[in-house]
Amino acid sequence: MAGKRPLVEKGQVMRQEMALAENVDEKEKNQYFGFKCLHYSVSEASETLLVHVINKTGMPGRVRVQTIDAEARAGEDYEEVNEVLTFKKGDMQKHISIKINDDDNWEPDEDFFVQLYDA
Repeated sequence: MAGKRPLVEKGQVMRQEMALAENVDEKEKNQYFGFKCLHYSVSEASETLLVHVINKTGMPGRVRVQTIDAEARAGEDYEEVNEVLTFKKGDMQKHISIKINDDDNWEPDEDFFVQLYDA
């Protein structure tokens, strides 16, 4: 059973769900930076996940991007990310690459989070 989320089969690389930021209440949004997509589902076989960070104003700025454990654990299920993205004037989007660790054991769906912080 997959519960509320659709299954990602072992051979399927990634499913990007259309939980777009434009559907989030304006009071909860950061006025400068955000994510292009708010939810990704990946198979362990995908090896990496690219998470796109958008610069809403196109102005120069910096933002820290950090992974946060939930059921999925850094070092076991994925490799931790804690880095600062620097946007130059006119840069509208950058991405981070998160390494996904694969093993042969069956596991239920596991989550981790990616958050943005002031640099």
